[in-house]
Amino acid sequence: MAEPEGGDFAERGADGPALTPEQQKLWQQFVSGGWMMYRAFFREIDRAAPLTSADWRLLEVLASAPQLRISDLADATQIGLSTVSRQVSRFLERGYVVRAEAVEDDARQKWVQITDEGMEALKPILDTRDRAVRRLVVDQLTPEEFEQLCTLFGNLGARIAETED
Repeated sequence: MAEPEGGDFAERGADGPALTPEQQKLWQQFVSGGWMMYRAFFREIDRAAPLTSADWRLLEVLASAPQLRISDLADATQIGLSTVSRQVSRFLERGYVVRAEAVEDDARQKWVQITDEGMEALKPILDTRDRAVRRLVVDQLTPEEFEQLCTLFGNLGARIAETED
């Protein structure tokens, strides 16, 4: 989109124009609504979950793949590698995960997979999560709005990942 003449945009930053007043207002609506949803969502899940949100998120990612490397778990959950390593160590002790054979020839990579015990611990949390998503998001939007919301966030995540690689 071409920049309007006459300096209608706020002062330019290093990466392009700053947000216009309308964009700032929209962004604040996004941030306020997002934090409100995030807080309500995790408050509901945390009441029912014996695990932290970081813990159940890690197990959720593991449940969706036969096995993963520790570094892949960190990337998929957006949690730091050292934190994921500590979580995996705790999960090994609890029996929620086991070490798996390396899929690749690099023995330095540590692979893990979720166990039946890990799935049992995760299932009620995911049930609670799904009910929270239904109540807080799906039931508040039309089916078209829900599809648009999810598609937009998926597209944003993919584009951000492309620029960060």
